[in-house]
Amino acid sequence: MYVRFRHPQQDPVSVWIAEMFPHQDVLRAEIAADLSRCSILLTDPPDKSYFGHVVELAIGLALGDQSPYPRLFRCLDPGLATRILTMAGHQSVAGDAGYAAGRRSDPAVRPAQLFTAASRLAHVRILLNAFDRHHSDADAVANTRHLLEQYPHLLHGALRETYQTRRSFRIVWSSYHSGFHDALRSYGPATAQLSLLDGHRHADFLLGTTVLEVKSGGLDEDRYLDELIRQILTYALLAHHDGHPVTHVAVYATRYQRLLRYRFDELTHQLAGEPIDLTATAAELAALIRNQPRYGLAA
Repeated sequence: MYVRFRHPQQDPVSVWIAEMFPHQDVLRAEIAADLSRCSILLTDPPDKSYFGHVVELAIGLALGDQSPYPRLFRCLDPGLATRILTMAGHQSVAGDAGYAAGRRSDPAVRPAQLFTAASRLAHVRILLNAFDRHHSDADAVANTRHLLEQYPHLLHGALRETYQTRRSFRIVWSSYHSGFHDALRSYGPATAQLSLLDGHRHADFLLGTTVLEVKSGGLDEDRYLDELIRQILTYALLAHHDGHPVTHVAVYATRYQRLLRYRFDELTHQLAGEPIDLTATAAELAALIRNQPRYGLAA
């Protein structure tokens, strides 16, 4: 039985993670020490959340051989979806779902085109996330598509913000292609926005057997690192529960130009203080999440 009232500011999943893995402070200190020695990119986008979406989506478009983010593309008119896919280096192919799908056709997409494609999808995701809080999957997609049909300018954002975000993106993208792209490709085939536990949670990426979280902002406070550790543990456990063969968890901290990777079983044993049954632990976490309201609590 878990005493949740000791943590009124936290949700039950955070409390469970803290109690199941009481030695997270060791990992937090290791990550903080590692990042403190890194060369930090000088980026200052006007909207850090939006910028994070753009960077993650661009990485997904660059890594995926099959076009990623089908749910986002379902929110768009097929013609527009095809144009965005083409900008991202994917060739559109007919799909049974009534929206454009595609596969990679150009491995060397120009950063400017990739930014445009990722920025459009970032605006779609932000709208879709807002509907996700209160609607089912089908209704959220339908509402987002209807809104974009009525107000297509929502895909473009403010001109000044887009310009400043593009400048920061160029800096990050240059760093990404200094070796990180090849390293991530070496982990295995990419699945972006991996749906977990029937959509209750979504991991940024599953690369082969590695669950990857991408962070574009600062990780210079304990609360940011605590949230990061909670996320990678949650996503890896749920991926294991869903039957994905997870061997590693990784974090790509773009601002710090650092890629961290850990063996999943060794990490959970270290943070728990003893060997644990991953299957039983993942099932317990899954049951806890299923007992929460589905909409509005996605991590």
